[in-house]
Amino acid sequence: MSKERKRHTVQQVYFIGLLLAAGLFAMHTWIMFEMGWVLVHHAGNITRGEEAHIAGPLIILTAFFILFITHLAEAGAWALLFWRMKEFPTFSESLYFTGTSITALGYGDIVLRPPWRVLGPIMAINGLLMFGCSTAFLFLIIQRIWATL
Repeated sequence: MSKERKRHTVQQVYFIGLLLAAGLFAMHTWIMFEMGWVLVHHAGNITRGEEAHIAGPLIILTAFFILFITHLAEAGAWALLFWRMKEFPTFSESLYFTGTSITALGYGDIVLRPPWRVLGPIMAINGLLMFGCSTAFLFLIIQRIWATL
């Protein structure tokens, strides 16, 4: 095997990035719908009665935690892609870049090389959409829990 980096075309990079983004959207959607199903079918029973003042906040806290882990996994998936494609020497550096990009913080102290840099905006859009969906979903959970108290 040659030690030379494999060259990718811009089209290949777009395809890889869009495929990963679509997979992450699917995963995020599935997790939110699973949590929504549990909430619709069980939260009403859990948040009634004497323990409602404890159960409601615990449900909200659990939803925050699940979505936090989901976002970390999504950042990890992007970081793994960049690290495996040898864009960054360490997974830690790749995760740092991904974390600042997926949140649109964008320090810019480390960047992707061409043609991979075309994925920066795709990753940022992917992250912003998923964070926005998570925020809306958490609002709905809080609203639903609040209505049952």
